[in-house]
Amino acid sequence: MLKTFGDYAPGLAPSGKMAEFAGGPSKPSDKGEDALLNCLVSGGDERLECEPGSGLNMYGHGPSPRPQDLAFGSSTASTISAQAFAAVGAYHAELLQEMETGPAAEIYAREIAQIRTKLLSLLGLDQSSGPSRVDAIMATSGTDIHLFAAALLGRQDDRTLMTITLMGNETGSGVMTAASGRHFMSRVGGNCPVAKGEELSPGHATRNTTVAVRNADGTLRSEDEIELELKGLIELARAAEFRCLLIVTDVSKTSLLAPGLETVFRLKERFGAMLDIMIDACQFRVSGATIRAYLAHDFLVAVTGSKFLAGPIFSGALLCPPGMSDRLKRRPLPSALADYCAKADWPEGWMAQDVLPDHANFGLLLRWKAALFELERFVGVREEKVIAVLSAFAEVVGERLQQDSAFELLDSRPIDRSRLWNRSDTARWDEIPSIFSFYLRNPYRGGILTAAETAVVYKNLAVEQSDLVPVRLGQPVRCADFGDMPASALRICLSAPLIVEACEGADALDGMISQAMTVLDRTADMAAQLTSQPSIIRASGV
Repeated sequence: MLKTFGDYAPGLAPSGKMAEFAGGPSKPSDKGEDALLNCLVSGGDERLECEPGSGLNMYGHGPSPRPQDLAFGSSTASTISAQAFAAVGAYHAELLQEMETGPAAEIYAREIAQIRTKLLSLLGLDQSSGPSRVDAIMATSGTDIHLFAAALLGRQDDRTLMTITLMGNETGSGVMTAASGRHFMSRVGGNCPVAKGEELSPGHATRNTTVAVRNADGTLRSEDEIELELKGLIELARAAEFRCLLIVTDVSKTSLLAPGLETVFRLKERFGAMLDIMIDACQFRVSGATIRAYLAHDFLVAVTGSKFLAGPIFSGALLCPPGMSDRLKRRPLPSALADYCAKADWPEGWMAQDVLPDHANFGLLLRWKAALFELERFVGVREEKVIAVLSAFAEVVGERLQQDSAFELLDSRPIDRSRLWNRSDTARWDEIPSIFSFYLRNPYRGGILTAAETAVVYKNLAVEQSDLVPVRLGQPVRCADFGDMPASALRICLSAPLIVEACEGADALDGMISQAMTVLDRTADMAAQLTSQPSIIRASGV
């Protein structure tokens, strides 16, 4: 069978000339859409795999555009837009042609460097070679970024690292494992099997602890309570002569900025150099100005292109401010990271470039190309237009979820980043929520649907039917236990492409909001059908 450069992931390229890169076209006949689709799902772990029948991955998305979907689930994952797919397809064809005569590793190194430069440029970050330059480490996913951060900061000054994360129901499912410096999946980017949960650097374990932001009933804990708990944990780490990495989530799966920034800055002032801060902005629901402000405080920032930006899953970057870069660029890496990334994924001048393999990950390259296509479109829209669209969506969706007895809003709080700014009265688009989380209510017996029932509603909405298009919501998030009954919240979200389209005019905005109302109508109807026929739950195997 002919191979395309999407058939190989880093670490498993074939022998001979074509082994210079992570796959590559052995014959010109490999060109075409199949090669593009194969490439878009290459160079990651098993989360990228698509089922042969449906062509969808574990998140219910595939590498092809699905313009018919009501796509309001970008807090989980997205399907590539038709426009981005066309742009990436043309780029892919150029790469195929160039690789007929050129070394793929060199081509990849050049192209991923250009992706890095463009990402930083779109965020308004200094691209000079001077002391204010921000570095970007490219990664296949947000979870990989947490693993990289733990590897870079672990055993610094020969001291054990303790990472503090939010509970996994507000972040990614593998984040806590990755933040402890352990393999978080059973196979990595090179298609190599690994022992899930095993340390990357045996004997140099990173400790990890988590903090809950919600009570058992789903209500939010007070910021004072969270700060007191964090202070106690970091005091224990200091007494044990550990270093600490506090991971601040901005924003979480349910649209929280947690812990709050007043807490974060007080902790940083109290504990000084033994406490580092990483902002988990993997939803990418933050502006370039917000990212620049975080970097100015010497915080690491993690972003991905597959949530708000709606690129295909698996594209991440760890942004390092100059002070952190100076500290970390000379840090040795565990040899196990060679299966996760390539030399070119790391910036020039970092020790990692000396120890990582000279592989190419064209899947990562194409996925970032798609994400940056959407980011460039988004930053090209005037902020006042974006604010108007977000405000209109928030008003209508918020009112519907509050007034419709089919739903119950999950407890939330405003996004407050005023601590970052000298003035807090400036309107900023990223302080308007773009994720709304809600429980489903049972119209027959009253009360909230169980987690199992909510999962069936979510699954059934995404099924393509002859008379109904699929509805894409954010996956259920386990948020509460009411007595012995677990409950999950669904999420309706705006993505950058939806906002860009809605900014085209009043009719476009009305159309987008009408689609959102249809999504909520369909969700309420599906919940009513389910609860009137309990056998549906058993038949679904949930």
